[in-house]
Amino acid sequence: MKNSKKISGVLALSLLAVASAFAGNSNTGKLKVPVAVTVGDKQIPAGEYQVGWTGTGSAVEVTISSGKETIAKVPAQVLPLNKPSTGNGYGTFTAQDGSLSLTDIFFDGKKFELSIGGVSAAAPAASAKAQGSN
Repeated sequence: MKNSKKISGVLALSLLAVASAFAGNSNTGKLKVPVAVTVGDKQIPAGEYQVGWTGTGSAVEVTISSGKETIAKVPAQVLPLNKPSTGNGYGTFTAQDGSLSLTDIFFDGKKFELSIGGVSAAAPAASAKAQGSN
């Protein structure tokens, strides 16, 4: 009887582990950009990307990837929003030469955004800003 309880317990824990693996990482999202943008020191072409972030608190590292290939890794801050975002999107900064730098990524239903490179759409500056949606 004791062995069957142990086996049942082990099976239950195994099922929980498998279920949590399939549940996925909650620190992920999607980014779709219709034009090339600079992320950190890398320019990424227009396309659809996976975004993941690791870290605790407000300082995180954002990884942008396409399939299994890592395209860019940059430090970022998690900034709280007053209300959940109503869609996936991003913010950009337009430099004097016309190039775009990714500044923010936000996700549908989330009450935070990822601010990249210290320039955030949540805190507008005197420079030109643009926003898009995923």
